[in-house]
Amino acid sequence: MRADETSNVAPVALPSAVVKCPGVTNIPLTADPEQALPLQVVRALGCGEVVAVLSDTEGYTARVRTNDGKDGYVARMYLAETAAIAPAPVAQHRGPEAKPVNGVVRWMAGAAGCDSFVSHGRHVESITANGITVQVSVQDTGWKYRANIAINNAASAKVDVTPGIITLDELQPRMRMLPAADEKLMARTATHQVLWTLTNAVPSPSAVESRGQKQAQREWVTPDYLNPRMTLASARPAAFERTETVDVDSIALKYATVEPGQKTAGVMWFARDSGARELSMRVPVGDMVFDFAFAFEQKK
Repeated sequence: MRADETSNVAPVALPSAVVKCPGVTNIPLTADPEQALPLQVVRALGCGEVVAVLSDTEGYTARVRTNDGKDGYVARMYLAETAAIAPAPVAQHRGPEAKPVNGVVRWMAGAAGCDSFVSHGRHVESITANGITVQVSVQDTGWKYRANIAINNAASAKVDVTPGIITLDELQPRMRMLPAADEKLMARTATHQVLWTLTNAVPSPSAVESRGQKQAQREWVTPDYLNPRMTLASARPAAFERTETVDVDSIALKYATVEPGQKTAGVMWFARDSGARELSMRVPVGDMVFDFAFAFEQKK
């Protein structure tokens, strides 16, 4: 009867933990709970190794069992709940992608991986290549050019976004670099002109994949990754000076390491040329440079 009873009882699942190694290569598993010197090491536990917790009295150590059947004690500070391990990011559905040429991906109307749409009155250009999507819109505030930039990472590796190497260049009627402005200076402007929009830049008519051919119907709708908090930044100046409080730091693009499945977005400001017609914005992300072509429609 005892044999029949025990055979029908399912084994009890022991709680598990993962070994974490802050600044060291492995953690000792010892035979004694006090871990007195000299240590009686049963074996070394590797970083990320999962162990069964046999007992935990909330003391200095917990008694654990390894997958190869070794019992011993490990300092609780080196154990983390297995639930705390971040799950692998869910793969995002990816549409058509552009192909980098010598590490550069250029926006071209009608080309694979290139898209454009209107978001809150702003003309947005979007490029997707190797799982990375970069989106940009450019506005003329009457004082500076303001660029809204978003990066979405659907690739398998993390990428770095560094605002300090993002550039805006004037191509027509003359070629020159338009330096980026310090966000702290933008925050101190008394008129809050950093939020004004006199003119929206539009996709450059010269950046077309196939001239003389009708652009194919969009089969893939690119999501809008721009920060929704930037909607206010598209407002036009009223007849009187604007008086709302502007938290420029909260909308400014910051340095970021974008993990797979994550995104970042923000605003940058650049020097303005009132006569500019063609602009090129280059956004380095990971090992690629995303090159966008914008134009300002000239008033007749």
